[in-house]
Amino acid sequence: MEGKLYDNIMARLRINIYSQSSALNEVEIKRLHRQAPTDIESALAPFGYYAPSVRSSLVQNEKGWLARYTVQTGAPVTVSKITVAVTGEGKELPELSTPHDQVALRLGEPLRHTLYEDAKRALIRRARALGFLDAYYSTHEIRIHRDKKSAEIELILETGSRYIFGKTTSDQEIITHELLMRFLSYQDGDYFTTRKLFATQRDLYRTDYFSSVIVEGDTANPDGTAIPIKIALEPLEHYNFYGVGVGYASDIGAYTTLEWRNPLFNKKGHRVSSSFLVGERETHCVLNYRIPIADPRFNTFGLSGLWNRESWENTVSNALSAGMSYEYLTPRRHLGISIEALDEDYRVGDTKGESKLLIPSLQGSMAIADDIVNTKNGLRVTAVISGAQEGILSDTSFLKLRGDGRVVLSPFSNWRLLGHGSAGIILVDSIDDLPPSLRFYAGGNKSVRGYRYRSLGPVDSSGTVIGGTYLLSGSIECERRISELWRLSAFYDVGNAMDDPNIDLAHGMGIGVGIVLPFGQATLDFAYPLTVEGSSQYVFFSVGADL
Repeated sequence: MEGKLYDNIMARLRINIYSQSSALNEVEIKRLHRQAPTDIESALAPFGYYAPSVRSSLVQNEKGWLARYTVQTGAPVTVSKITVAVTGEGKELPELSTPHDQVALRLGEPLRHTLYEDAKRALIRRARALGFLDAYYSTHEIRIHRDKKSAEIELILETGSRYIFGKTTSDQEIITHELLMRFLSYQDGDYFTTRKLFATQRDLYRTDYFSSVIVEGDTANPDGTAIPIKIALEPLEHYNFYGVGVGYASDIGAYTTLEWRNPLFNKKGHRVSSSFLVGERETHCVLNYRIPIADPRFNTFGLSGLWNRESWENTVSNALSAGMSYEYLTPRRHLGISIEALDEDYRVGDTKGESKLLIPSLQGSMAIADDIVNTKNGLRVTAVISGAQEGILSDTSFLKLRGDGRVVLSPFSNWRLLGHGSAGIILVDSIDDLPPSLRFYAGGNKSVRGYRYRSLGPVDSSGTVIGGTYLLSGSIECERRISELWRLSAFYDVGNAMDDPNIDLAHGMGIGVGIVLPFGQATLDFAYPLTVEGSSQYVFFSVGADL
């Protein structure tokens, strides 16, 4: 005897359970030995063996008592009939209309009591989750026919009445009552489900407004079939958060940051954030103000302001912008509509200019993945369209379209294939009419590794990369997991920014090492340029999610 049968016998065999007891004497040992066949039979019954043969012996030697049991299980009792039915108000519900799906036992298979009990729990749990809080089994039987070595199973679930959501109350004064009600996943009178309770609790906690969120249905005190809902909320200890940091990014070099955010600026749920960054090649100050609208779980109206100074190679840009936006955001989908007023003065090589533009834009993205952060298989696509019209608070006209995609595949255990690509086009009379922040460049991390940030693209007479009106880039990467945390990879990147549709791509390749973090992966890449253009860069560091 071995496996689960052996384990269950030893767990039920009282002579084994009490074998180490100091209170055992000869009389007690012999009594437990006589009970052993009964213990063994009860241990085998849950597996369908109802008529085992047990031969036993008990001898005493110089070391103590030795009990032996030889067990022949015999043929198991098999399932000959299964009857599972739902009666009452919920019998026609699609979620309960196939109760047999809850029973893992099949006709002709050995009877397993654990599967039967699992089926009982699963079916009544499903009924109660749908609001049938008084559901019970009017019949729940296993009828054993020992002579035929067969068993009949019968489960009849009576659902009773279906409960609904009653009045929702909360004593909190952290946010307005009107805003709180907009976070509910249900309305008064909807059928009561625990799933919607959990969804409401999850959504409230995700706001970062509260330190504690409890959403409960008072099932012990219903108003008829209406379940009162109570929401208990606790505020954060403080709502102003400050951060100071230093770091290094391959594209902007060393930097220092100062940050401030307030996730609950007022009781209407407004949130504000600001950051100030001073880096080797970029300095900026950003202010964002977000207002929840419509369904606050997904919809926000935003106001933003930005001052940004960038310099690279022989290019300098100073930009000041202000804008407003509407965003629909879920973990896997994003839709944004915005309008931005941009004032940017710049010098690119021998060309100087200043642009004043009013830029409406539309962007959307979608992800399909098993895990957005540490992905085994997944896809994300993003598209952005923006533009301006001369004479409408703009000194030039342009239309810009860009699409990006990322894919992760795991064809074998411990191996991943990662790919990403970007393509874009700008319709404009002259690239010199656009500020650098709106032009296409290639090179750098997340673009073509092996080349410095924005070092690929058309050049002017001074040799300065001025950016292009076309963009095309792609990458393929093969990654091997060598431990729970560490990964090695090899990659090949291609891409360039161009001023005409003729494709002229730069190539780079290399290897990388990454460590898995709770919020994604930190990767150190070593790249080598294969094309004689642009400025070379051999080391790249990145942190972020796979998609």
